[in-house]
Amino acid sequence: MRWRTWLLRVAAVVAVPVALCLLLVAVDVLRVPGELEGDDVRFEASPRRQAGLWEDLGVLPGSPGARLLGTNDDLAYRRTLAIWVRVPPGTEIFGPELENLRGRLQLELTETSAEDGNPTRRSHLLNLLGALTLENRSTDPSESENQLRRGIDLFRSAIEASPANDEAKVNLELALRNAKAVNLPGTDPDAGAAQGSLSGQGRAGTGY
Repeated sequence: MRWRTWLLRVAAVVAVPVALCLLLVAVDVLRVPGELEGDDVRFEASPRRQAGLWEDLGVLPGSPGARLLGTNDDLAYRRTLAIWVRVPPGTEIFGPELENLRGRLQLELTETSAEDGNPTRRSHLLNLLGALTLENRSTDPSESENQLRRGIDLFRSAIEASPANDEAKVNLELALRNAKAVNLPGTDPDAGAAQGSLSGQGRAGTGY
């Protein structure tokens, strides 16, 4: 009987820190949505001036609440857009800081568009990656043609992921016009990832 009493005492002692840990995790989970929304508001108010957004959400180190809520894809998407607004196509890239940021953007767009399971977000990311690909077209004719093909494929993939992405359709139309202007073979509207998709459908977008 003594060993049973001993086990009960040990269990009672262990239960206190376990309960405390569970309580802290619960508080962390409850804090995440509010902090996420707060960072979203700060980003919308000043997208180019904010740093460290969507980091260390919650009260515990390592953001266990964010992981439990499955926010990894949401956070990766937000952080990628935060880089995009700092060095979008048309930005004059000079100096190592902006060059590194543009390279990071290329990597983040590639990885997040491949991993995000949300079709709408994935479509948006693929469209941005296509625009960035055409922005970085090479002075070498052969390499430039390859990048144009890749941009067209990315826009078609964006449309395939979300047929409602009108901006990707506009970008696809512009890219196909460029391909036609240089007589680039294999870029007809019925080829590629978005087979059968026609460009220019829906409302007009900003283009790339």
